[in-house]
Amino acid sequence: MFVLIVLVCSLILSLATGGRLRYVEGFRLRVLPLGIGAFVLQVLMFTERGELLLGSFLPFAYMCSLLMLLVFLGVNWKVAGVPVLVAGLLLNMVVIGANGGRMPASPQALIATGQADRAELLVREGAAANVVLMSDRTRLNVLGDRIVLPFLGALGSAYSIGDLVALVGEALLVYGMVRKPAVGEPRQPVRDPGQAPSNR
Repeated sequence: MFVLIVLVCSLILSLATGGRLRYVEGFRLRVLPLGIGAFVLQVLMFTERGELLLGSFLPFAYMCSLLMLLVFLGVNWKVAGVPVLVAGLLLNMVVIGANGGRMPASPQALIATGQADRAELLVREGAAANVVLMSDRTRLNVLGDRIVLPFLGALGSAYSIGDLVALVGEALLVYGMVRKPAVGEPRQPVRDPGQAPSNR
């Protein structure tokens, strides 16, 4: 919910400072199916059925989906916000890779954000879906899911540094989608609604 609120606020800010929805028509991301595929893969793998089907292969599949996303963002490097998004993704990939394909998560942080059931499961099982219990045996805990934003209450979650950096990138991306393209920026031309189509 917090992510959605931030992105909506970014869109509103852009529109209030000169952005126009019509510019979205000319906004293009290359190899978009790759990015969508990575997102869909993550959604499916973290369902109950997905976890059962993948079993011990889930961390490997998770890393593959992150690599797909990294390639997609790399191809679109020049798009506003993408470099920041890549920085956040890399921070998460480093800690996830160092912990066997799972993100260390603090049960205290989960409890503080209203996820007591998930915290209990994590403590009992040691791992759940894409997270592993944060302890002195997990690596790079400083980059794990341990950040709580108290003002969010139950709207928030346990965030990693990478999550928050990536969110800044996402907000910049949304902000730029409705801005007039800069000179030299590769976008499709946007025709004014009152302009007659060209015969050329």
